[in-house]
Amino acid sequence: MIIPYCIAVSLGHVPAGFPYISDTGAEPPESCVFGQLLNITAALAFATIYVRYKQVQEYNDNTPKIRRLNSTSLVMGALAALGMSLVANFQETNVIIVHIIGAAMCFGLGLVYGFVQTAISYKMQPHHSSLLICRIRAIAASLGMLFLISTFLFTGIAGNIHQKENPEKSMFDWSPEDEGFGFHIAATSSEWCLALAFLAFFFTFIREFQKLAIVAEVKRLHHYTPIPGDNVSSLLT
Repeated sequence: MIIPYCIAVSLGHVPAGFPYISDTGAEPPESCVFGQLLNITAALAFATIYVRYKQVQEYNDNTPKIRRLNSTSLVMGALAALGMSLVANFQETNVIIVHIIGAAMCFGLGLVYGFVQTAISYKMQPHHSSLLICRIRAIAASLGMLFLISTFLFTGIAGNIHQKENPEKSMFDWSPEDEGFGFHIAATSSEWCLALAFLAFFFTFIREFQKLAIVAEVKRLHHYTPIPGDNVSSLLT
């Protein structure tokens, strides 16, 4: 989310030092760019999740346990991608409840997806996953969990201090001299690190995807039943 961040900083809507990711897309015009890019990212994330699902399915036709884990990971990943789309379309300054639900789905279920895929990778090594990739995925998922916990923890501490010491200020309005600002920075930097952990996890699929060939098939409909007055049947003959 570098582009919305740069726009928001240049317009003075957020400070340059570690704002929340959502803060960089709260005000127009950066909110428009933020929403568009995040929706595209959500679509690409789901595409990656689905390709990974089909890859694991192809390699494990006769392994019921891995197939069950794979189906679970598909559902978790799809819901996480949906949560990312909710974050994009419901900004924190407009519908904060939906925004928070989307963030929880994106990060929380995204981490569940990461741990399930890590377990699948360990079960598929050494034939389809290397031990090094398994360990990198485990580290990325574990770091993501730690960053998620620290984000929520420090956000809660900073929010309580901010509300008590600066009741006249908005929860989104922070300055370095405010009490609890250090906790606020710890929370925002943890969120950025969490996003980087997700990126690192998805990047581990690159080498394995290079072994795939994705084919799209278009088949002619042979058993078409014509409807009276419908001219489509003539196009199929």
